[in-house]
Amino acid sequence: MPQPVKHSADVMLDAVRALVLSGGPAAASARAVCLATGASSGSVYHRFPRRDDLVAAAWLRAQDRFLRVYLEALAPADAQAGVRAAVAVLTWCRSHPEDAALLMRHALRDLLRGDTSPALAQQAQAHHRALGDALAEVARATGHPLADVVLAVVDLPYAVARRAMRDDGTPGEDDVEAVRRAVALLLSGPSDSPQASPP
Repeated sequence: MPQPVKHSADVMLDAVRALVLSGGPAAASARAVCLATGASSGSVYHRFPRRDDLVAAAWLRAQDRFLRVYLEALAPADAQAGVRAAVAVLTWCRSHPEDAALLMRHALRDLLRGDTSPALAQQAQAHHRALGDALAEVARATGHPLADVVLAVVDLPYAVARRAMRDDGTPGEDDVEAVRRAVALLLSGPSDSPQASPP
């Protein structure tokens, strides 16, 4: 029978996440991961040949976990999709505080010193496309400008989540209900953008 993997990729990425959250991006070195997990340097470098691959993989793993929930909330792209998605931001942050803290505190580009492996770069691009396509579909389905949809279902819930998560807190039920009401108001009915007055 095959031997169980003693130091799995997830164990290593959990260590990267903890190192970044406690000491900032510079703390997440391959050596630090080895010390935190007991894994050999060869085991770490076999899975993640570059330091930037380590931090990118940890960040993209968190984003992937979030997007599974968020993109599901955005489909189907109906009038309630924006409300579902905005609420999902807060409830996911509450359920996954460490992954949420990694995403909220650090943009991927801020964690990197150079280039990542092509596979990780492609994963980041795929995430970006999937999110953009889903938001654009909600804009088309509701008749709202894309900028309004992004404000309602990205910027607003992210701002509330960041505020709630300061000092290691998590969004509460009052935060969830406030976001639910605000997004429903922002996206109620088709857009009524003022038209230019005739000369």
